Amino acid sequence: MAEWPMDRPELRTIITTYSVPESKLLLNSFIMPKTFYGLAGLQMFAGAMVQFGRRRAFIVTDKGVRALALTVQKMLKGVGIEVEIFDEAKPEVPLSSIKPAAEKMEALQPDLIVAVGGGSVMDMAKASWILYEAPQTDLTNVDAMQPIGLRRKAFLACIPTTAGTGSEATNVAVITDDTVEPHRKEGVVHPELYPDFAVLDPRFVLKMPPNLTLGTGLDALSHAVDCYLCRSSNEISDALAVRATKLVFKYLPLALKYPDNPQIRLKTQIAAMIAGSAFSNGGIGTTHAVAHNIGALFEVHHGMACGVTIPYVIKFYAEVDDKYLSFAEELGVRGGSNEETLKKLIDIFMDFYRKIGAPTTMRDLGIKEDDFKEKLDTFAQYVVKDPTGPFAPRQLTVEEAKELLMDMYYGRL
Repeated sequence: MAEWPMDRPELRTIITTYSVPESKLLLNSFIMPKTFYGLAGLQMFAGAMVQFGRRRAFIVTDKGVRALALTVQKMLKGVGIEVEIFDEAKPEVPLSSIKPAAEKMEALQPDLIVAVGGGSVMDMAKASWILYEAPQTDLTNVDAMQPIGLRRKAFLACIPTTAGTGSEATNVAVITDDTVEPHRKEGVVHPELYPDFAVLDPRFVLKMPPNLTLGTGLDALSHAVDCYLCRSSNEISDALAVRATKLVFKYLPLALKYPDNPQIRLKTQIAAMIAGSAFSNGGIGTTHAVAHNIGALFEVHHGMACGVTIPYVIKFYAEVDDKYLSFAEELGVRGGSNEETLKKLIDIFMDFYRKIGAPTTMRDLGIKEDDFKEKLDTFAQYVVKDPTGPFAPRQLTVEEAKELLMDMYYGRL
């Protein structure tokens, strides 16, 4: 079983120490990609690629959205850029699937890599980009403190076809270690992994079915909420997280009701992108430590898993940290006491979930009780080892993780 970097206690301790607000006084940064958005965003992007001297593009996509990749291919060819499409990206990005994509890149020698798809496609593009630029890299042991040398060959652009993962704005590639049983989701994190360009075209998300619209919207919401509550966050990420939360609350119900409205869809795309920018610069914690492993162990859609965790994580953090009070204030929530404010804050999320038909417990995700109980020990251990853990304001023990997971399964709030 591979030891991933965040399995090392000393590294987790360093990151936790660096992430406290006092350390942010010493050194901080905020990175976002150049972003083109709106109905003319794709045209603007193509024109910019000519200005940057790009000549050969390699599009990473999957067969489900190949038609949208063909639209991007046509636009780039129209400005004189040679294009090849690789449509074999797989869901949840198995570790074993990445090298073949990098080998295809090596054959073409592109100076532009374009991901057209959802979170898994963008993660696939990032991971294969690493192996294209630095073939000897061990993806299970990428050191964020050591240079990789990306961009010596190519820039990376991301064109999302969902509105939730925010991967078009993050320095993370989430991949599934399929060398172990049960499979384990891990993150390759490096400051060079931020995409150079993001393109938000509402036409690319108009065909999302209701369930995917809901799941990806909940993913964006979890990014925003958890980032704000993490002690690793900063003033810029806090501002984006609050705005993203408000956008999801307002526009996700409208996107479910009016799915063909491009203005509404664009708002959900912007929410997802700025939530992604927030958490990639400000951290994310227990929502994703749990959701990553719900997906890996029970094959549940990542966004749906993320949504379930939010109210429980708010309560879990509140036992040791009071940042939920300022978050509640930002959302216009006030109570006569801290306890009443917390209850009202959690109620806002639960009422929102009921309004949009979102699951509120792990049981609602279709996870059978026997399966949950059988995997609980492994589940808790994976949650504690998850790479997002050091950013959370409360560090989990295995026993605390088990208790939290049972709360989420049985709906104990």
